[in-house]
Amino acid sequence: MTMELTFRGKDIYGTSKTKKEMIGQLQYHIDWIQELPDDAEILNSDDDYIFFYAEPKDKDDRKYLKRLGFHRKELE
Repeated sequence: MTMELTFRGKDIYGTSKTKKEMIGQLQYHIDWIQELPDDAEILNSDDDYIFFYAEPKDKDDRKYLKRLGFHRKELE
């Protein structure tokens, strides 16, 4: 069961109003990216969206991915 996360590029700075807040938002995203599994597939749509796909190996992986914001990919 593949899990998916969609990330919108324009939201990367949140509601930042200062340079310090913008840097803080970027640091948050750097930390988050470093937590992604090494085998996660990343698809950049070149249209403001980035899609992340990961295949959980067991129940613990599924919980970990959910904590990162992933959800079960809808069947097409």
